[in-house]
Amino acid sequence: MLNIQKFELGPLEACCYIISTRISSKAVIIDPGEETDKIIDYINKKKLDPIILINTHGHGDHIGGNKELKKRYPDIQICVHNDDAEMLTDPYKNLSLLSGKRYVSPPANRILNHNDKIMFDEYTFRILHLPGHTSGGIGIYTDSTCNGEAPVLFSGDTLFAGGIGRTDLPGGSYHLLIQSIKQYIFTLDENTIIHPGHGSSTTVEVEKERFNFF
Repeated sequence: MLNIQKFELGPLEACCYIISTRISSKAVIIDPGEETDKIIDYINKKKLDPIILINTHGHGDHIGGNKELKKRYPDIQICVHNDDAEMLTDPYKNLSLLSGKRYVSPPANRILNHNDKIMFDEYTFRILHLPGHTSGGIGIYTDSTCNGEAPVLFSGDTLFAGGIGRTDLPGGSYHLLIQSIKQYIFTLDENTIIHPGHGSSTTVEVEKERFNFF
């Protein structure tokens, strides 16, 4: 069974998720923003071994902890979509300079593309390319119904509970964002639990009813 620990980090309260299972001590970290001490404290408390770090997109509030975590855990694999890869290492492109900071992440160890798969214990995470908030925004999906669990999607800043990501920043497109949601999120099992990049969790069923895109 997936164990999902959520932290809301930094002034923008970006959601960071730490995923683990009962099978091993391995862990996946999604979108480590600021306050990496909270992430490290949890990892130490649970005696976890973080092996994969996935950024759903390249904005500073979602990658701010990459550098410190890579230093702390040298073997961790940083993963990001190809279209946002340059944002990791460029504080202008990741917009961290807008908040008076200068986030420079190590480059990605693995470049992701649509439908790529990441194996983690008995789970398979499928990458969904969801452009619109940024060019390389992604969702991370696992259909874990084989274990009696509801499917899970980590949606980044594409879709929130009752809202969508902003599209007025470089690389943003309202048309592409709506297309991504309709084509790749609202076609998932309606019981899919959505864990967004900001705010509370929701489901595909609830958001389809709210937005009435169909």
